[in-house]
Amino acid sequence: MLIRSPGVGLASAVVFFSAALWGVYWIPLRFLEEQGITGTTAVAVLNMPAILPLLVLVGLQLGRHRGYMNRMLLIGIFTGMAIALYSSGVIYSSVVRATLLFYLTPVWATLIEIFWFKEKAGWPRWLAAGAGLVGMALLLSGEGSAAFNIGDVFAFFSGVCWAFGAAMIKRYDTVPLPGMLLSQFCFTVTGALLLGVIAGNSFGAADAVSAEQILTVLPQTSLIAIGIILPAVLAIFWAQKFLLPGRVGLLMMSEVIVAVASASLLLPEEQMNLTEWSGAALIISACVLEVLGVSDTEPATGGRQMSV
Repeated sequence: MLIRSPGVGLASAVVFFSAALWGVYWIPLRFLEEQGITGTTAVAVLNMPAILPLLVLVGLQLGRHRGYMNRMLLIGIFTGMAIALYSSGVIYSSVVRATLLFYLTPVWATLIEIFWFKEKAGWPRWLAAGAGLVGMALLLSGEGSAAFNIGDVFAFFSGVCWAFGAAMIKRYDTVPLPGMLLSQFCFTVTGALLLGVIAGNSFGAADAVSAEQILTVLPQTSLIAIGIILPAVLAIFWAQKFLLPGRVGLLMMSEVIVAVASASLLLPEEQMNLTEWSGAALIISACVLEVLGVSDTEPATGGRQMSV
């Protein structure tokens, strides 16, 4: 079905509130950990229920998806791995650090626009990239902060993958949303299991889970995956077809606010020192500078119709 571009205000509100939901994404992961489903296996178990309804929907609309399979695959690989890496970062590092490292995306967005979209970056974009990198260094090197670990590596690369995935959604905006989502959730699950092998080797023990454990939490994971995660990802993917990347990056900062606030209130070990807060402020500033470097005078789609 083809629809006209919505107003910038509506699409912006959709991104803001959908991203805010991701700020508490760590809570169901901790719930699964309490049930004995640990490590990245929890990520796979949490996202798996969303695959079935999407598989049915894509099957019913198979004709619409023919000709888009390669692009669906590419979008799914990068967005799916981004979520798998971010989720794994939350598990093996900390909620706050993983979230902030993910939001180094302005750095990668700038490089993508220069080398792939062949656009020139103005001084706000380069300043954003520099602020983000300095902020990362402060966040990870503050006195008394946790040592750099594999969770930080996962979170770092999650932002890289998301920047590529978002660019592909923008470039290949005629790909139907159900196909994008199915590919994304499949690669989130498989990517999480692969990262579990990597993390398991690193820590000397791989994550293991029984079928009985999965069935026990299936009602809760199904409700969260289909009722919360799937609509949130759908909304962000939909809005990214219509909004400029800089605006999307700034609006998604609602996730940082919710993640930092919820983790600070509920997880005593998530407290940060002054150096780490300085790094966090620079990363957030990078996202603000990112949007200053992008003109929002025209909708990203140029008023075109798009397939959803």
